[in-house]
Amino acid sequence: MFLLFGLISLVSCTKREEVAIQRLDQQLFSGKSSDDIRNVLNQNPSVAQLYFNANGAGNDTALVNELYTRVNDPELNVLYQQVQTEFGDMADLKGQLSEAFANIKNDFPDFRPPRVVTVMSGFLGTDLLVSDSLVVIALDYFAGPNAKYRPQGPNFPQYILRRYQKDYIVPAIVFALSDKYNATNPADQTLLADMVYYGKGYVFTKTMLPEVDNSFIIGYTEQQLVETYNAQDLVWAHFIDNQLLYQTNPAVKQRYLNERPFTAEIGPKAPGAIARWVGWRIVSRYFDESSNVSIQELMANADARQIFQQSGYKGQIEEE
Repeated sequence: MFLLFGLISLVSCTKREEVAIQRLDQQLFSGKSSDDIRNVLNQNPSVAQLYFNANGAGNDTALVNELYTRVNDPELNVLYQQVQTEFGDMADLKGQLSEAFANIKNDFPDFRPPRVVTVMSGFLGTDLLVSDSLVVIALDYFAGPNAKYRPQGPNFPQYILRRYQKDYIVPAIVFALSDKYNATNPADQTLLADMVYYGKGYVFTKTMLPEVDNSFIIGYTEQQLVETYNAQDLVWAHFIDNQLLYQTNPAVKQRYLNERPFTAEIGPKAPGAIARWVGWRIVSRYFDESSNVSIQELMANADARQIFQQSGYKGQIEEE
């Protein structure tokens, strides 16, 4: 839960402090007994409660037994070794998180970097948990396309599964953190308001991670980014001709906001969640055109119509 868009490209000179990542995955898989697993949970009650939904951390006998069984499963240990190889010393993740947290802190002084923890449990929990105080990264989800085991089921079609790689982790975390600063108007239930919400989140993410490719922010392939950018006049015409911007019907909005293999209403080459991409175009143009608007002011602006109107966006491609 992304170059060609006219987004600003900033080179940050903000002083960075390296982010510490607690390797709970290694602590769990080094456990030799149920008591070892119980101790890990007791020492990390917030992870036990928020990520594993534990009932009393290490006192949750069912969870302790399940984790003990999993960390001693030979097949899961093959995946664990692949995860260790894929992520190594976590230097790349630490670097990106350090950059992002420093940039957020610089623009939003009230920001307190959350504790960052990695886990692995054979897909027992969710892929990422992000709160103001805690980030949990389930490394088994992000082991990459060559991993022996990958998440399965109806929630993981190929176009979603493709994104379960290391490079997508930090942009997803930063986008989630942007929600705290992303002001909205609860009375505005239009598709445009949702589009601007996502657009502001993507601009926030790009501002805090200026060197990260847009594909890792929105989750489109590079080909999808290029084709959608070049065909945005047709995409925009569809939104206008079908009077979608001020649509409030949830079922209609979901067709354009939700993850799908493609947006059938526009055509087979239109990626899913196309309204999020259009929202990014709107907000990025507003942010670029309004050079006197800071990222703080952008995120605090809950008036989606004002942002749209002042963006001047009409499906046009910027001239070189």
